[in-house]
Amino acid sequence: MITHRRSTKMATPEPPIRFYRTIAISFLLITLALLGVIIFFTSKKATILVLASDGSKQVAINLEVGGGRQEGGASNRMSGLVTTTLFSWSEKYYPTGTKTISGIAGGEVVIYNKSNTAQPLVKTTRLLVANGALFRLSDRVLVPANGQVTAEVYADQSGSASDISPSRFSIPGLSEERQKFVYAESTKPMSGGERKVGVLTEQDLKAAEADYVNKVRQAVLTVVSSSQVWANQKVINMVGVSAYADRQAGDEVSEFMISGTSTVMVVFYNQEEMNELISKEIDNKIDQGLERVLVSDSVPRISIVSYDSQKGLAQLSVAQDVLTTIEANAEKLADDNFYGKTKNEIERYILGLSHVSGVEVKFSPSWMRTAPSVPERIKVVVKYVR
Repeated sequence: MITHRRSTKMATPEPPIRFYRTIAISFLLITLALLGVIIFFTSKKATILVLASDGSKQVAINLEVGGGRQEGGASNRMSGLVTTTLFSWSEKYYPTGTKTISGIAGGEVVIYNKSNTAQPLVKTTRLLVANGALFRLSDRVLVPANGQVTAEVYADQSGSASDISPSRFSIPGLSEERQKFVYAESTKPMSGGERKVGVLTEQDLKAAEADYVNKVRQAVLTVVSSSQVWANQKVINMVGVSAYADRQAGDEVSEFMISGTSTVMVVFYNQEEMNELISKEIDNKIDQGLERVLVSDSVPRISIVSYDSQKGLAQLSVAQDVLTTIEANAEKLADDNFYGKTKNEIERYILGLSHVSGVEVKFSPSWMRTAPSVPERIKVVVKYVR
């Protein structure tokens, strides 16, 4: 009898379903966590609103001018001509003070003769107004029969009582019957009985002398010119002024004159060359990493500080006002200035810059504590306010 042995193999148990579920859930959680991290970092944003205002800045530079036309040379040296000249000028002025004085009123009348007989009237013939004002003829006249003549008259007494309106005049020297035919009338008021006259005061003289210097300065700027085409601008300095008035304080005048001769220093220069030097100085004075120039076309203030007439040189002081504000794309507002900074750090930094009147920092999501470190996630907006 043959015996057969059957060999049997132990079956491997299958992993439980819970195991696979755990692996799947873990993988899902890790994936979600990674996705959350990616979303967090990609959605992290910072918006910085900068409120900027403009401001005036003065640029000053001292320049040496003279020696004719310059080509190149020092940065504070420019072409120019320096000369002195004697300049004579007269200017008319008027007193501000007045006083009232009494005078002899006078005017013009028309004398009528309504009769058939001519009427001669001698010089000083009286003409009487109904209110009692008495006038006299300035010259002898002959009034033709049925005619009329125009004559000059003057008041018998000084004072404002003779400043009368147009009136009818009788002639007392004629008989009452004759006065009905011969009489006079005026069509304009009589004047001169009281008048105001100018009185020159010390204040008038002092004010006129001060104004005279300015008038001379303006006249020199208008009259004096350079023989060189390139020297198209000039500045002057009154070295010495000798002036006198033709009237004295207390004089009754309607006007007075101040005349004199002045020694004037004139510096001629080229405007384009000066503008170029001023522009360079402006570039040196503004913050290139933050500011930009809005306006710099105001007229520069130029004065002569010193001069050497023998060498033909002068020192000019030049001041220029420029209006500046923040440049939106300025280096100091670049994104990398805010990487990883907190709101407080960003606000303190920006408020410390020139021309900043306010700042608003917003982080997204709102629970962020620091700004992103990626330039695409930081936005800087400059809003200009007045």
